[in-house]
Amino acid sequence: MTQPWITLRSEETLTLSAPAVVVKDLWFAYREGEWILRGVDLQIPAGGFWAIMGPSGAGKTTLMRILAGLLPFSRGQVLLLGHPLRGKPEPALRRLIGYIPQQLGLVRGLTALENVLLGSLARHDGWRTALGFFPRAEIERAMALLEMLDLADRAHEKVFRLSGGERQRVAIARTLMQDPQLILADEFVSDLDLPRAAQVLALVHRLVRERGLSVILNLHELQLVQEFTDHVVILKEGRVVFESPAPDLTWPLFREIMEGEHEISSEITQELRR
Repeated sequence: MTQPWITLRSEETLTLSAPAVVVKDLWFAYREGEWILRGVDLQIPAGGFWAIMGPSGAGKTTLMRILAGLLPFSRGQVLLLGHPLRGKPEPALRRLIGYIPQQLGLVRGLTALENVLLGSLARHDGWRTALGFFPRAEIERAMALLEMLDLADRAHEKVFRLSGGERQRVAIARTLMQDPQLILADEFVSDLDLPRAAQVLALVHRLVRERGLSVILNLHELQLVQEFTDHVVILKEGRVVFESPAPDLTWPLFREIMEGEHEISSEITQELRR
Protein backbone atom coordinates (compact mmCIF):
# COMPACT_ATOMS: atom_id res chain seq x y z
CA MET A 1 0.00 0.00 0.00
CA THR A 2 1.38 3.42 -0.98
CA GLN A 3 2.25 5.66 1.96
CA PRO A 4 0.76 9.17 2.17
CA TRP A 5 4.19 10.56 1.24
CA ILE A 6 7.66 9.24 0.45
CA THR A 7 10.41 9.66 3.01
CA LEU A 8 13.95 8.80 1.97
CA ARG A 9 16.73 8.52 4.53
CA SER A 10 20.42 8.92 3.78
CA GLU A 11 23.06 6.74 5.40
CA GLU A 12 24.34 9.69 7.41
CA THR A 13 23.18 9.70 11.04
CA LEU A 14 21.62 12.97 12.08
CA THR A 15 22.47 14.54 15.41
CA LEU A 16 19.52 14.26 17.73
CA SER A 17 18.26 17.61 18.99
CA ALA A 18 15.01 19.44 19.64
CA PRO A 19 13.26 20.22 16.33
CA ALA A 20 13.19 23.77 15.03
CA VAL A 21 9.75 23.21 13.50
CA VAL A 22 7.07 20.60 14.06
CA VAL A 23 3.88 20.65 11.98
CA LYS A 24 1.16 18.08 12.63
CA ASP A 25 -1.95 17.57 10.51
CA LEU A 26 -2.08 21.20 9.40
CA TRP A 27 -5.09 22.25 7.31
CA PHE A 28 -5.76 25.73 6.01
CA ALA A 29 -8.38 27.37 3.78
CA TYR A 30 -8.92 30.99 2.78
CA ARG A 31 -12.55 30.09 2.05
CA GLU A 32 -14.57 27.46 3.86
CA GLY A 33 -14.04 24.04 2.31
CA GLU A 34 -11.42 25.22 -0.24
CA TRP A 35 -8.36 23.70 1.34
CA ILE A 36 -4.95 25.12 0.48
CA LEU A 37 -3.10 22.88 2.94
CA ARG A 38 -4.36 19.35 3.53
CA GLY A 39 -2.95 17.53 6.55
CA VAL A 40 0.68 18.72 6.30
CA ASP A 41 3.16 16.98 8.61
CA LEU A 42 6.77 18.17 8.96
CA GLN A 43 9.56 17.86 11.49
CA ILE A 44 12.62 20.02 10.80
CA PRO A 45 15.62 19.58 13.10
CA ALA A 46 17.48 22.42 14.73
CA GLY A 47 20.28 23.58 12.47
CA GLY A 48 18.56 22.18 9.39
CA PHE A 49 18.76 23.92 6.01
CA TRP A 50 15.57 22.75 4.30
CA ALA A 51 13.92 23.54 0.98
CA ILE A 52 10.24 23.39 0.13
CA MET A 53 9.42 22.85 -3.54
CA GLY A 54 6.26 22.35 -5.56
CA PRO A 55 4.22 23.75 -8.43
CA SER A 56 2.47 27.12 -8.24
CA GLY A 57 -0.60 26.88 -6.02
CA ALA A 58 0.78 23.97 -4.00
CA GLY A 59 0.57 25.94 -0.73
CA LYS A 60 4.26 26.79 -0.24
CA THR A 61 3.79 30.49 0.50
CA THR A 62 0.73 29.80 2.64
CA LEU A 63 2.74 27.35 4.75
CA MET A 64 5.58 29.84 5.10
CA ARG A 65 3.22 32.63 6.17
CA ILE A 66 1.63 30.37 8.78
CA LEU A 67 5.06 29.52 10.19
CA ALA A 68 5.85 33.24 10.28
CA GLY A 69 2.70 33.85 12.34
CA LEU A 70 1.03 35.90 9.61
CA LEU A 71 -1.90 33.56 8.95
CA PRO A 72 -4.06 32.06 11.70
CA PHE A 73 -5.02 28.41 11.37
CA SER A 74 -7.76 26.48 13.11
CA ARG A 75 -6.87 22.85 12.43
CA GLY A 76 -3.59 21.17 13.27
CA GLN A 77 -0.59 21.90 15.46
CA VAL A 78 2.57 23.97 14.90
CA LEU A 79 5.54 24.20 17.24
CA LEU A 80 8.36 26.65 16.56
CA LEU A 81 11.57 26.21 18.56
CA GLY A 82 9.59 24.12 21.02
CA HIS A 83 6.84 26.74 21.49
CA PRO A 84 3.27 26.14 20.29
CA LEU A 85 2.09 28.63 17.70
CA ARG A 86 -1.44 29.91 18.17
CA GLY A 87 -2.24 32.97 16.09
CA LYS A 88 0.45 35.65 16.26
CA PRO A 89 3.63 34.55 18.06
CA GLU A 90 4.37 36.04 21.44
CA PRO A 91 6.94 38.87 21.23
CA ALA A 92 9.69 36.71 22.74
CA LEU A 93 9.13 34.04 20.10
CA ARG A 94 8.65 36.54 17.27
CA ARG A 95 12.13 37.92 17.89
CA LEU A 96 13.59 34.45 17.25
CA ILE A 97 11.96 34.06 13.82
CA GLY A 98 13.32 35.95 10.83
CA TYR A 99 11.02 36.13 7.80
CA ILE A 100 12.13 37.20 4.31
CA PRO A 101 9.10 37.50 2.00
CA GLN A 102 9.37 37.08 -1.76
CA GLN A 103 9.32 40.86 -2.26
CA LEU A 104 11.88 41.21 0.59
CA GLY A 105 9.80 43.67 2.67
CA LEU A 106 12.37 46.46 2.48
CA VAL A 107 11.39 50.12 2.81
CA ARG A 108 12.47 51.48 -0.55
CA GLY A 109 12.70 55.09 0.59
CA LEU A 110 15.11 54.29 3.43
CA THR A 111 18.82 53.63 3.10
CA ALA A 112 20.39 50.19 3.29
CA LEU A 113 21.64 50.98 6.81
CA GLU A 114 18.24 52.21 7.98
CA ASN A 115 16.59 49.04 6.67
CA VAL A 116 19.09 46.85 8.50
CA LEU A 117 18.50 48.80 11.72
CA LEU A 118 14.80 47.95 11.50
CA GLY A 119 15.81 44.41 12.41
CA SER A 120 16.69 45.62 15.90
CA LEU A 121 13.36 47.32 16.65
CA ALA A 122 12.07 44.44 18.77
CA ARG A 123 14.95 44.98 21.21
CA HIS A 124 14.01 48.59 21.88
CA ASP A 125 10.98 50.44 23.15
CA GLY A 126 10.16 54.11 23.11
CA TRP A 127 9.82 57.01 20.77
CA ARG A 128 13.51 57.37 19.92
CA THR A 129 13.76 54.15 17.89
CA ALA A 130 10.28 54.75 16.49
CA LEU A 131 11.65 57.97 15.03
CA GLY A 132 14.80 56.30 13.76
CA PHE A 133 17.21 57.17 16.58
CA PHE A 134 19.11 53.95 17.33
CA PRO A 135 21.81 53.32 19.94
CA ARG A 136 25.35 53.65 18.66
CA ALA A 137 26.02 49.96 19.37
CA GLU A 138 23.19 48.95 17.05
CA ILE A 139 24.43 51.26 14.29
CA GLU A 140 27.93 49.79 14.58
CA ARG A 141 26.53 46.29 14.46
CA ALA A 142 24.38 47.07 11.40
CA MET A 143 27.41 48.53 9.64
CA ALA A 144 29.45 45.44 10.50
CA LEU A 145 26.78 43.24 8.89
CA LEU A 146 26.73 45.39 5.76
CA GLU A 147 30.52 45.23 5.59
CA MET A 148 30.43 41.45 5.96
CA LEU A 149 28.00 41.35 3.03
CA ASP A 150 30.18 43.67 0.91
CA LEU A 151 27.67 46.52 1.19
CA ALA A 152 29.54 48.98 3.38
CA ASP A 153 29.95 51.39 0.48
CA ARG A 154 26.19 51.24 -0.17
CA ALA A 155 25.09 51.76 3.44
CA HIS A 156 23.74 55.27 2.87
CA GLU A 157 22.19 54.55 -0.52
CA LYS A 158 18.41 54.44 -0.82
CA VAL A 159 17.17 50.89 -1.35
CA PHE A 160 15.38 51.75 -4.59
CA ARG A 161 18.78 52.62 -6.09
CA LEU A 162 20.28 49.20 -5.29
CA SER A 163 20.51 46.25 -7.66
CA GLY A 164 18.44 43.11 -7.08
CA GLY A 165 21.38 41.23 -5.57
CA GLU A 166 22.21 44.14 -3.30
CA ARG A 167 18.62 44.32 -2.05
CA GLN A 168 18.73 40.60 -1.31
CA ARG A 169 21.83 41.11 0.81
CA VAL A 170 20.23 44.04 2.66
CA ALA A 171 17.27 41.76 3.49
CA ILE A 172 19.69 39.11 4.78
CA ALA A 173 21.51 41.69 6.93
CA ARG A 174 18.22 43.00 8.34
CA THR A 175 17.20 39.43 9.26
CA LEU A 176 20.55 38.67 10.92
CA MET A 177 20.27 41.97 12.81
CA GLN A 178 17.19 40.50 14.47
CA ASP A 179 19.27 37.67 16.06
CA PRO A 180 16.87 34.93 14.94
CA GLN A 181 17.21 31.22 15.59
CA LEU A 182 14.94 30.30 12.66
CA ILE A 183 14.91 31.98 9.22
CA LEU A 184 11.98 31.57 6.83
CA ALA A 185 12.66 32.73 3.26
CA ASP A 186 9.85 32.68 0.70
CA GLU A 187 11.35 32.49 -2.82
CA PHE A 188 13.49 35.49 -1.99
CA VAL A 189 15.95 34.73 -4.84
CA SER A 190 13.28 34.06 -7.47
CA ASP A 191 13.91 37.38 -9.24
CA LEU A 192 17.63 36.67 -9.71
CA ASP A 193 19.27 34.70 -12.49
CA LEU A 194 20.73 31.32 -11.51
CA PRO A 195 24.38 32.41 -11.02
CA ARG A 196 23.39 35.40 -8.87
CA ALA A 197 20.89 33.31 -6.89
CA ALA A 198 23.64 30.77 -6.24
CA GLN A 199 25.92 33.54 -4.95
CA VAL A 200 23.25 34.79 -2.54
CA LEU A 201 22.42 31.28 -1.30
CA ALA A 202 26.11 30.45 -0.82
CA LEU A 203 26.38 33.54 1.36
CA VAL A 204 23.28 32.65 3.37
CA HIS A 205 24.50 29.07 3.76
CA ARG A 206 27.85 30.20 5.16
CA LEU A 207 26.37 32.76 7.54
CA VAL A 208 23.72 30.49 9.03
CA ARG A 209 26.18 27.61 9.42
CA GLU A 210 28.53 29.90 11.33
CA ARG A 211 25.67 30.87 13.65
CA GLY A 212 23.99 27.45 13.94
CA LEU A 213 20.64 28.76 12.66
CA SER A 214 17.76 26.79 11.17
CA VAL A 215 16.53 27.77 7.70
CA ILE A 216 13.49 26.92 5.58
CA LEU A 217 13.49 28.17 1.98
CA ASN A 218 10.88 28.07 -0.74
CA LEU A 219 12.83 27.36 -3.94
CA HIS A 220 12.05 26.49 -7.56
CA GLU A 221 15.47 25.49 -8.92
CA LEU A 222 16.48 21.89 -8.22
CA GLN A 223 20.14 22.73 -8.87
CA LEU A 224 20.10 25.23 -5.99
CA VAL A 225 18.32 22.76 -3.72
CA GLN A 226 20.89 20.04 -4.42
CA GLU A 227 23.86 22.37 -3.97
CA PHE A 228 22.90 24.28 -0.84
CA THR A 229 20.21 22.50 1.21
CA ASP A 230 20.26 19.45 3.45
CA HIS A 231 16.74 18.24 2.93
CA VAL A 232 13.83 18.82 0.57
CA VAL A 233 10.05 18.58 0.86
CA ILE A 234 7.70 18.70 -2.13
CA LEU A 235 4.13 19.94 -1.80
CA LYS A 236 1.42 19.23 -4.37
CA GLU A 237 -2.19 20.32 -3.95
CA GLY A 238 -1.52 21.17 -0.32
CA ARG A 239 -0.06 17.78 0.62
CA VAL A 240 3.48 16.60 1.33
CA VAL A 241 4.09 14.08 -1.46
CA PHE A 242 7.86 13.69 -1.08
CA GLU A 243 10.57 14.21 1.53
CA SER A 244 14.23 13.26 1.32
CA PRO A 245 17.82 14.39 1.80
CA ALA A 246 18.42 16.91 -0.97
CA PRO A 247 21.09 14.86 -2.84
CA ASP A 248 18.60 11.98 -3.20
CA LEU A 249 16.20 14.07 -5.28
CA THR A 250 17.47 13.40 -8.80
CA TRP A 251 16.22 15.06 -11.97
CA PRO A 252 14.30 11.95 -13.17
CA LEU A 253 12.63 11.57 -9.79
CA PHE A 254 11.85 15.28 -9.57
CA ARG A 255 10.29 15.23 -13.03
CA GLU A 256 8.22 12.17 -12.19
CA ILE A 257 6.90 13.81 -9.02
CA MET A 258 6.13 17.15 -10.65
CA GLU A 259 4.53 15.73 -13.79
CA GLY A 260 2.79 12.72 -12.28
CA GLU A 261 -0.89 12.86 -11.49
CA HIS A 262 -0.62 10.46 -8.57
CA GLU A 263 1.64 9.84 -5.63
CA ILE A 264 4.73 7.80 -6.46
CA SER A 265 5.06 4.34 -4.98
CA SER A 266 8.19 3.42 -3.02
CA GLU A 267 9.07 0.84 -5.71
CA ILE A 268 9.17 3.49 -8.44
CA THR A 269 11.16 5.79 -6.18
CA GLN A 270 13.84 3.18 -5.56
CA GLU A 271 14.06 2.43 -9.30
CA LEU A 272 14.49 6.12 -10.20
CA ARG A 273 17.25 6.54 -7.63
CA ARG A 274 19.43 3.82 -9.25
